[in-house]
Amino acid sequence: MRNIYAVFIIVSFFYFSAQSQGEANNWYFGQNAGISFNTTPPTALTNGQIDTLEGCTTISDATGGLLFYTDGITVWDRFHNIMDNGTGLKGDPSSTSSALIVPQPNTPNIYIIFTVDEPHHDNADTDPLTSDGDGVNDGFMFSIVDMSLNGGNGAVVPGQKNMPLVTYNTSGLLDSAYKCSEKITAIKSDDCDSFWVITHFVDTFYAFKVDQTGVNTTPVNSRVGVTVPLSGYRRNALGYIKASPEGDKIAVAHFGFATVTAGNGPGKVLLYNFDNTTGIVSNEIELYNGDSPYGIEFSQSGQRLYSTIGFGDEGNGRSFLMQYDLSLPDNQIAASGIRIQNENSQDSFDFNEGALQLGPDGKIYRALFNFASEQGNYLGVIENPEELGNNVIYNEKGILVNVDGTRNVRLGLPPFIQSIFAQTVDIINNGNPNDVNLPLCDGDTYRLSYLNIPGATYTWFINDAPTTNTTNFLDITSTGNYRLEIDLNDGSCPLIGVANATFFDVPVAAPATMTQCDAYQTSGDNITIFDLHTIDDQLTGGNSEYSTQFFNDMTSAMAGTPRINNEDRFENSMNNQQIYARVLNTRNPNCFDITSVTLEVSITDVNDVELRACDDDGLEDGFTTFNLTEANAQVLFGITTTGLTISYYASTEDALLNRNPITTYTNTTQNTQGDDIIYAKAEESDGACFGISSISLFVIPLPQIEADTSYFLCQNETSIDIDAGIPLNGNISDFTILWSTNETSQTISVRQPGIYTAQITSNLTGCSKTRTINVIASSIATIQSIDINDARDNNTVTVNAVGLGNYEYAIEIEGVLSNYQDDPTFTNVPPGFHTIYVRDKNGCVPEITQDISVVGFPKYFTPNGDGFHETWNVEGISTEVMSNSLIFIFNRHGKLLKQLRAGSSGWDGIYNGQIMPSSQYWFRVELDDGRILTGSFSLIR
Repeated sequence: MRNIYAVFIIVSFFYFSAQSQGEANNWYFGQNAGISFNTTPPTALTNGQIDTLEGCTTISDATGGLLFYTDGITVWDRFHNIMDNGTGLKGDPSSTSSALIVPQPNTPNIYIIFTVDEPHHDNADTDPLTSDGDGVNDGFMFSIVDMSLNGGNGAVVPGQKNMPLVTYNTSGLLDSAYKCSEKITAIKSDDCDSFWVITHFVDTFYAFKVDQTGVNTTPVNSRVGVTVPLSGYRRNALGYIKASPEGDKIAVAHFGFATVTAGNGPGKVLLYNFDNTTGIVSNEIELYNGDSPYGIEFSQSGQRLYSTIGFGDEGNGRSFLMQYDLSLPDNQIAASGIRIQNENSQDSFDFNEGALQLGPDGKIYRALFNFASEQGNYLGVIENPEELGNNVIYNEKGILVNVDGTRNVRLGLPPFIQSIFAQTVDIINNGNPNDVNLPLCDGDTYRLSYLNIPGATYTWFINDAPTTNTTNFLDITSTGNYRLEIDLNDGSCPLIGVANATFFDVPVAAPATMTQCDAYQTSGDNITIFDLHTIDDQLTGGNSEYSTQFFNDMTSAMAGTPRINNEDRFENSMNNQQIYARVLNTRNPNCFDITSVTLEVSITDVNDVELRACDDDGLEDGFTTFNLTEANAQVLFGITTTGLTISYYASTEDALLNRNPITTYTNTTQNTQGDDIIYAKAEESDGACFGISSISLFVIPLPQIEADTSYFLCQNETSIDIDAGIPLNGNISDFTILWSTNETSQTISVRQPGIYTAQITSNLTGCSKTRTINVIASSIATIQSIDINDARDNNTVTVNAVGLGNYEYAIEIEGVLSNYQDDPTFTNVPPGFHTIYVRDKNGCVPEITQDISVVGFPKYFTPNGDGFHETWNVEGISTEVMSNSLIFIFNRHGKLLKQLRAGSSGWDGIYNGQIMPSSQYWFRVELDDGRILTGSFSLIR
């Protein structure tokens, strides 16, 4: 193998691109989701534009600065704008690995995007939701991005977009549809100066060489192992392919082996050897056979392999995570498979099989998504993937990605060149070569170093630029990306060490004094309580990136332990006690300053006072709400210090610690007479406590006056006197009265209806109560008409009266007056002459009367000389009422026996001097009002 150092400077860009973990520091995936490894631990990104079910990929620069990302169709630049000529790539958002980005070795600014369409057995993109919509299976293609274009934001080079790569069908013939599976991975070659980009179709692996001349479109073909049926390729093509970081192994997750178009068949997890010198894939080992494998990933050392496997009905959100021990002999690896525990801990639902991806920190991340609920809030994290089986720590809520409720993880995660994740040397010397983020403090000098290896050549890079330093160490004093490349001069690839150093500013803290009032209950002992964090702004200068910690002595403050454990309620031991504050930069707590804090107890004081409030909340229940600010003047009475502010608290502790300030308070003791106490705190303009005093609360009852009432002003009255309502046993001199008319007497005379109020104030307490009097207009009634329905079994009389009053009605029958009623209708009124009475219920007089006549016919008469019912006559008519009415009486043969006029004495049962026998007789009545009434009656002897 050739000597690498001879061309070290020429190919240094490639080394960095091929192996620096910074290239994988930004991930964009799912529905506008993303995470950044530029922080430790990684944090969620909220600026991504990608919206994809599966396929996605991202590339960053050596320092972890985003360059661009894509879903295989659209390319977005580092500012999340669509890149020039960055649309219409031939990937598919529902292709497992729709795209992967590879830098062109030894060619600055040139990147190659490999894309994979979603294959269909019928050569058609039939699903508009999961295809690029052009109706063609575009297979495996590549496009060129030049980052020097468009002002450094990059562009897809015109004429170098969607260039097809040759793949073959199962017959060995050129497949005109450029079909392939949805699998793509990349790894550096053994010469350290090129990459292999690997895909698979049916039964063949295709390895394409990428070097400084570009993509070699003639692949190395390895026809090995199982055959994936083409007839069911719509589902069979699903699942990831990954190379180990060292490039010696290939692992494949085949989702299924269905032999029908829409079917699912049991899948397989397969492991192969990969020769990264020749590109040959060999030695298939079946690790799993069954269910639906999808995600797959190696640990950083390559000694462990993980796979996600779905089971049950498709889309039901059920899957599990398997681990295999690759350190075992080949024939024992499959048997080492073990299911990782602590899955599905979110309880609300299970997750579909999703992608696995190794991160720059050496941990493996899992896409968690449930199709049924369309929820994918978290990435699961395998915290220690090098451990075996039951020792693996899997955190299903590893990283919250959906931080604002608008994002989803979904199924895919971005693939990278797997060599990026090869273990690096530890130049930070923190014991973890994967943790390349190095927080430091301004003014520090930090030495990066590695072993001094005899015969090795050391080259240091700062922000990707080589330095003249050739020693095994480098002292740094400023923020930057630092990289050491160690050429062992033995033909092997260089060792790489990376440090992303960030220097943070060191706070400058000045001594401070915190003045607190003496505790109220133990006033005079100079012992009180302090919320030490109330001076945070003074200590930090208001810098939101600084925080504070407090210690009893300088030794503890320097060591950072032990802290005062009750910083928000610290009790001093003496006046002017001195403690120490450590002011630290929260972005790097190692950057701090220490200062003293003097705890001073104030000896000044303010007044204890009483605050009285009338029970005027409308309930008069002995509870009322006090406006505490009304006590301000009393609290400060006689105090000469100016600029004091008053605040109120329910307890002295709240007052001392400035917690839960109140401006109003409702007493808890009914009719409290000083039983309820709150506390006033006076503070100076700098926030120092001047004094604390008690406020005793008193509830004052309102004057006891008569209830609201109503008066009636009759139309025939010119005025009415109304009374303020002071009880008869009240002393008028104890009260002040103010009417709404501005009169001040106990009674006033009013001439108009309306609402009148009298405010009655106790001269002893100052509390007032208002009596409301409603003066209502009323009047005697006017009878407009009386409706009489008579000459029937149930005679009714209805009185139609009008006026301002509220009326009631009675009827006098045969000298007897009925009870008054609200209903103006009388029923079952007997025939005869009666009187109607109408009066005002509000007391307006006089009452109104009117005589009425109700016509009726007796059903029989008994002319037997006993003095009862001796004659028969029509009742309710007389010489005064309907005087012209005529009455005709007939026998049953129609013979006229008698004619009567109104006011006559009636028929005595004699016709022409003869006594008529007992029988039924008929009558006809012609009334003055034009009515003609007929009927019959009985003569009984």
